[in-house]
Amino acid sequence: MKSPGWKSAGWAVLLLVACAAPSTAQISIPMPGTGGSIQIGPQPDQRAPDPNRSYGGGSTIRILGAAYGGNCRTPFNTNVTDDLARNCQGRDYCVYRIDARQIGDTSPGCAKDYQARYVCRDGESERHAAAGAEASGQSVVLDCRR
Repeated sequence: MKSPGWKSAGWAVLLLVACAAPSTAQISIPMPGTGGSIQIGPQPDQRAPDPNRSYGGGSTIRILGAAYGGNCRTPFNTNVTDDLARNCQGRDYCVYRIDARQIGDTSPGCAKDYQARYVCRDGESERHAAAGAEASGQSVVLDCRR
């Protein structure tokens, strides 16, 4: 009987890779004539660390409130708490980039400030993060790691 060629062996390897979970895929390729094999598996993640990822060891951010343009006299609501909470709530460290296109501009022509209030654990005193006018394009840092 004829032994399987590289084409059929290659399909078996492909099938193994396609069916295995990416974090656990291990392939052993025999080295003809040596009795040994080459092990191929997932490589360590070499991406730069995400500055907004929670690294543990601290308590997490709980957003109390955020306002964009409170310094401008406007009859419109300046509350932008939801966007800040969506991006930072539950993390222990967050760099939030203020973007007027995303949160809205309630007072065109007025250079708006940004104010954020948060706590790190229940009963702890309130913390603040702020950016002066014009805040759009600037970032605020919320940090519960310390």
